[in-house]
Amino acid sequence: MCAAVSDAGLGEARDVAYDRTYARRQALGRILRPRADAIQDSTLGHAYRATNFLGMGAVAAKRWAAISSRAMPACLDALEAGDAERIVLLDQAGVFINQLRAAGFQRFAMKPLTSLGFRLAQREVKAHAGVEGFDPEELEDELRVFQRAFEARIMYRG
Repeated sequence: MCAAVSDAGLGEARDVAYDRTYARRQALGRILRPRADAIQDSTLGHAYRATNFLGMGAVAAKRWAAISSRAMPACLDALEAGDAERIVLLDQAGVFINQLRAAGFQRFAMKPLTSLGFRLAQREVKAHAGVEGFDPEELEDELRVFQRAFEARIMYRG
């Protein structure tokens, strides 16, 4: 440990880092919650194409829309949460992926659709970060952290 920094100083540094992380996550929520439906609607056309390609048809695309709509609030809650709570919330949101799999969606079909959703979300974050008082890259990085957690806990499990 550096002699110039006390143990209390390290705690304060951690608190400041936590506060900044928390602030970024809350800003992402404020940016993405009002835009979540539009982002999801943008992915729906791709879901129709994917289900047609896989021979699943429009009914499967409607199932994608319905299930992913139910999942969105839980995923946004996880986006805004601290690390420990995020893990719990993502694990709970895994039920929606199980519903998609039960509806016939394979992981290889879900991954491009969720990646598209994250790309669209990144675009919104970049456009609105300044309004929240953040540099766009800072919020984009925070969203990428969430995307990696989302993919690890939800997309690549089971």
